[in-house]
Amino acid sequence: MFPAYVIHSNLLPEREGHIREQMARAGLSFEWVLDFEPSEISRAIDEQFFSASADLSPGQKSCALKHIVAMQRIVDRRQDAAFIIEDDAQFRPDFHSLLDLVIKDVEKWPRPRVLHLGAATNFYVPASQLIEGQHVFEGTRVRNMEMYVLGWVEAKARLDWIYRNRLDCPIDIALNKADPELGIPFLWSEPPLAEQGSLNGTFASSLTRKRRSLLQLKAQFWVQRFLRAKVKRWLRIT
Repeated sequence: MFPAYVIHSNLLPEREGHIREQMARAGLSFEWVLDFEPSEISRAIDEQFFSASADLSPGQKSCALKHIVAMQRIVDRRQDAAFIIEDDAQFRPDFHSLLDLVIKDVEKWPRPRVLHLGAATNFYVPASQLIEGQHVFEGTRVRNMEMYVLGWVEAKARLDWIYRNRLDCPIDIALNKADPELGIPFLWSEPPLAEQGSLNGTFASSLTRKRRSLLQLKAQFWVQRFLRAKVKRWLRIT
């Protein structure tokens, strides 16, 4: 299987055991990405990667830089495909068996391509577009960053775009603009293979300035899932 890079902060020790268990259950070996804790972001680094107008929390900047580090490792090692996974990702129980089907499907798509395996923000392929036996479809946006697969070609294109433009918003939102400009389609797995613990109420978010209780996060997530995965998705049939 592909190499994997896990985005993690030592400021969040409760997530270490969680992601170790998830990765072991899925049979994935991995490498930590621990660079650029919020206190380690120098003014020079800030100015290199973020625009002066960027309204981002230290946690959001740290997360973005960790994704940049992971992509740079993929480029430096000329890896044709690798996972980048955030430390609060929660895998489906049947992750491993479904992953094999998804990977076979995505290999039919030409490069460049980025495969989004999660659905933390509850975006789904409309029911009218589903095809029996197909597990990868072209989506409309970055689903979130909890789990995705790309190779050095896509990683280099994204990094070059970031160096040219600098980030003025969270990295997933920035890539919604970058990928179409780079000719990289948003490929979504069907079904999604992971969701994000900081959005479904398992963990408190370390990025947003808004402080919501775990109960509030859980309620918001499951209401949103019902509306998008059940109501909106299936009503689009007609």
